[in-house]
Amino acid sequence: MREVRQFLALCGIWAVVIIALIGSMTSFGSIASAQTEMPQLVLPAKGIAAHIDLNRFMERLQADLPIETPVDLIDTPSSEFERVEGTPAAGYIKRMVWYRLPFSVTAQDKNVFTPTYIEIGPPHLNEINVFVIDDKTRNVVWNNRLGDRIPNGPKTLSSLKHLSEWPVLTVGQYWLIIGIQTTSAHIFQAKLYAQAEMISDTEEHNLLHSSFLGVLLVLFGVYLTFGIITRDKSILCYSFYVASILMINLGTSGYAQLVLKDMWPHASDFVVGAGSALSIGSVIAMWAHIIRLDHYNPPVYRAMLIFSVLAIAGSVTAISDSYIYFMRIFLVPVLALMITLFIYLFYIAYREKRIASHLYFLIALGLPSLAAIVTVFALLGALPITAFTANMHQYSSFVHLAMLAIAMGYRTYKLTRQSSKAHHNNRRVDQLAGEQRTFITMLSHEFRTPLAIIQRSAEILGLHMRSEPVAVHNRLATIRGNAAQLSGLVDAFLTKETLDSANFTTSLQPTNIDELLRELISQRNRETPDHQVGFRNVDFAVVNIDRILFERAIINLIENARKYAPGAPVWIACNRASNGFVYIRVIDDGPGIPLDDLSRVSSAFYRGQDAGVTQGVGLGLHITNRIIEAHNGSMSISVGENAGTTVMIKIPYNRKETVQKSNSDFFTLPTSQRAKDRPDQNDDGAKKS
Repeated sequence: MREVRQFLALCGIWAVVIIALIGSMTSFGSIASAQTEMPQLVLPAKGIAAHIDLNRFMERLQADLPIETPVDLIDTPSSEFERVEGTPAAGYIKRMVWYRLPFSVTAQDKNVFTPTYIEIGPPHLNEINVFVIDDKTRNVVWNNRLGDRIPNGPKTLSSLKHLSEWPVLTVGQYWLIIGIQTTSAHIFQAKLYAQAEMISDTEEHNLLHSSFLGVLLVLFGVYLTFGIITRDKSILCYSFYVASILMINLGTSGYAQLVLKDMWPHASDFVVGAGSALSIGSVIAMWAHIIRLDHYNPPVYRAMLIFSVLAIAGSVTAISDSYIYFMRIFLVPVLALMITLFIYLFYIAYREKRIASHLYFLIALGLPSLAAIVTVFALLGALPITAFTANMHQYSSFVHLAMLAIAMGYRTYKLTRQSSKAHHNNRRVDQLAGEQRTFITMLSHEFRTPLAIIQRSAEILGLHMRSEPVAVHNRLATIRGNAAQLSGLVDAFLTKETLDSANFTTSLQPTNIDELLRELISQRNRETPDHQVGFRNVDFAVVNIDRILFERAIINLIENARKYAPGAPVWIACNRASNGFVYIRVIDDGPGIPLDDLSRVSSAFYRGQDAGVTQGVGLGLHITNRIIEAHNGSMSISVGENAGTTVMIKIPYNRKETVQKSNSDFFTLPTSQRAKDRPDQNDDGAKKS
């Protein structure tokens, strides 16, 4: 019940927040009709003393009328216009949007002229055409062309926003006509500045935005680094979200068009457009990972990730008119997904009974979600542009970044602690494994001498007790067999310890592989006459190997075939290839290895599904594999269509020694045999010799 009360209280808090938000929106201005009486702008002839917000006096043409010259707007009826201040923005539209403002210039007593400047924003507007028209003569007395795609001219004023010096006008009636065409939303801002005030505001603007951009750049670098190190998807998504906010602010602050416009006219468009697309995609992916949506609803989680990828891919439209349609298509769905994530966060908080711990995330996600709703409706022309709707997203983004920075910092701290703890545990495991290996090695050495004594004593007793009954000799044979088995296990453990040692090295020497295999198989057939090993074909090659270790590897394969395929014949083939490798195959006609065991039979101490009827500890194939790897080779295991197992060893051979040895052996043969044993029938290297 306590958790339910907390949940209901949380719902009540958010209901109050939403009601307060709606009330704030209505109190900051409502949609005015086109017929509302407009205030009249009067300008002194010798310059203004304080800045003037021109939006209060501006009208925007509502209809898409054929405007051929700016003068056409003067004669257009007022019913075709609406106020700019307190009304919805024009939204994302492709056509030219026209603004008009009637004003009058009056004489003044002062003799000092104050330079005046007109500033038009936001900075990422593509093309701005400004005209001042004499109302009496209908002549254009001044015009200028601005925008982030318009090249800088000799009289262009360098500023973060689009700035132009206001003309000196005589007393009379005038019209200010402004035409704007852009792929971004038509949120219009225009001001007149006195020179001193403009310099002061510009310095303050530069300081605030440059500081904020510096913080964003540091945040991006820090969290991208932590995300890569920890491989945490939430932190990585947050770093990309910070990067998107950095890009958007580079464009909206004016730094992109100021610094990059001369190098690339589309730079500002790309920075703002790509930043917006990255922001949409990264924020959805980030919150989907933060609330672990993949755990609660995998289909919805995958759908959100697909949406994120598509949104980020929309960056390619940033420098074209297609960006208008991209934003119109994606803005509303992103709101729906943000609301869905917010609802899931409520649900998870209630389900996991951790209302207090999720309250932080509810605030961090809820505020930008509400701000995004307001901003999107304002951009699309459904809400009026007021001081509240114009700035809400900026302020909420700052709160969002700050709260998530704290959350990601805490998450990074936890991951660092977990990593440190895991590192400590791994060191402890390595230490225990080392102690275990040392113990096994010591135990193996201690067992070796008694086992040798037992085995030798049993052999001597057999010689001295020839006249004893068969049962006694059978018992002695059992003693010798078990002692030999234990001795083999001891050798296996010691060999594995040697191979795992950091000081392990091989003593390589040139060896004729065909001679080694023939000697090894002959010895094997003498020692175990009940298990015959035969040849398929063996090519000559000189390989650089550690003979003792390599013999052990081959014997392990033969012994493995004997244990798991008793009574089945074993064949060995050795072929030399022109790619510089020798391929040795050990083939048996036994039942084969189950497919589920094939990928694991080379692991230490692993025994297959059918290993219960055989003796061993699962080290034979592992030791063989380690020995082959120490010779820069590889081992693979496969099962034939009609059962049977094939173990293939691939090791490099000494091409130069092989060719020289082949030629030497060839020329020592009698003439009658040279035609039969030509070395050029073996490989490319021998053929060239």
